[in-house]
Amino acid sequence: MSESTLAVLAAPRLGPPPAPRVPVPQRWTLANGLRVIAAPRHGVPQVVLRLVLPAGAMADPPGYAGTASLVGHLVAEGTASLAAEELHARLDLLGAAVHPHVGHDFAEIELVLLSETLREGVGLLAEIASRPSFPEHEVERVRAESLDALVARHDEPANVADDRAALEVFGAGHPYGIPSFGTEEGIRAVPREALVAFHAERYRPGGAFLVAAGEFDAGELREALEAGFAGWTGDAPPVVYPPAPPRPPMAGKLVYQPWEDAAQSEIRIAGGGMARRDPDWIRAGVTNFLLGGSTITGRLGANLREDKGWTYGVRSSFSAGIVAGGWVAETAVDVGVTADAVSEMLREMRRLAEEPVDEAELRRAQDALMLSLPRMFETPAGVASRLSTIEAFGLPHDWWDRFPAAVEAVTTADVARMAREHFDPERLVRVVVGGGMEG
Repeated sequence: MSESTLAVLAAPRLGPPPAPRVPVPQRWTLANGLRVIAAPRHGVPQVVLRLVLPAGAMADPPGYAGTASLVGHLVAEGTASLAAEELHARLDLLGAAVHPHVGHDFAEIELVLLSETLREGVGLLAEIASRPSFPEHEVERVRAESLDALVARHDEPANVADDRAALEVFGAGHPYGIPSFGTEEGIRAVPREALVAFHAERYRPGGAFLVAAGEFDAGELREALEAGFAGWTGDAPPVVYPPAPPRPPMAGKLVYQPWEDAAQSEIRIAGGGMARRDPDWIRAGVTNFLLGGSTITGRLGANLREDKGWTYGVRSSFSAGIVAGGWVAETAVDVGVTADAVSEMLREMRRLAEEPVDEAELRRAQDALMLSLPRMFETPAGVASRLSTIEAFGLPHDWWDRFPAAVEAVTTADVARMAREHFDPERLVRVVVGGGMEG
């Protein structure tokens, strides 16, 4: 056996995270006032068209919570020139798919299609957005499906905990306090005429915008959009937002809902957040990442999952909103450790506010956030989502370019301030659905 020499090499030094390649979109406004943000990229012959309108649940008429959601799901169920079956057959023939989504602030119609069918797809998207017919039988079918979904939702402790936490933070008088899909009373009561009126008022090019991402020629897209949306005109009125409560009325208190035969408890610790345009958004985001932005490396995950083995996942997050949204930390644990889990979550929140965070821990969080950025722009859907965020919340056009430097600038003092402002248990309400909190 011959002798050999084993060379021990020093581990390579990690450099700074690479700068992300953020697409620079083209922007223009159609003759009818619809803003367009287009990010062509060659490679995969797919296009995502996302039409975003100020027609979310915030605009629901009084007494008819659920109007925006019903309208959003009915626009693709028949138009002035195509019955629902014909419309879906046309989409199938193009290899396209339409995905409606209605949140609190906005309604979205997303169309995913092949590059070679762009012009036909734009025509169908325009037909769906501007000329839905709201057939009576489709209205009742979607209404019944929505009510069935609500009944099923009430059977899931996780959903019950989510809804109760939002109600406790915002109250029933604020639209963020009830689900964006509405209430059983509102869905049952709203007449077809109110749905038609909501669409006529809210689905207008003025105030809306369209994001296009994927493989297309910008000139051809512009021509197709001008032709497809030519007959669509008007402006949507501004949405009036009620003020959010400065802190939950039940702040510092426990809301406990026992659940018969529960094996696990759903825990939500929730409070007020901030508007998406808030200058502290990134500072708060880094602070949240340290606490529960990552279910494994965040402090909540390191404690409850990795150390105690009480849960498969625990996370925390801010909700983006035109006005101040919410913040919530959430997990599910065996009923036998429910009280201890709540206590540990609150302890981690206090610790982040009261004890200076270690520089190395902050560094890891900053690197993780910056390294996640390129992945956000990998697909046309991801690009459309990121660009929609900028346009929807009125952020600077180079917001994503500035993101790494803004994350890098967050200090340990910023973390302590954000933790005191948002994670103070005296500002938060605890909601538990399950067991283990008796006595």
